[in-house]
Amino acid sequence: MHFPILPDNIQTVTTLFNSKITSISTQNLPINYARIDILEEDISQINTIVQTVKNRDRLEGKQYTNGNLNRQI
Repeated sequence: MHFPILPDNIQTVTTLFNSKITSISTQNLPINYARIDILEEDISQINTIVQTVKNRDRLEGKQYTNGNLNRQI
């Protein structure tokens, strides 16, 4: 598994990303905006991700994870 690490030298914050792209549906969430982190995706993948987020849907497949949004940890 590959867990990308992205250091931010301005705010001195380092982000550890999941080994899979995290994608959740926002259909039932009371939000108006969503943040998309693009790391190593090509333009075709970026377009798919943006359109999926605009549709308030989630990406499906083995390369994606939906996280533990509905599970208490």
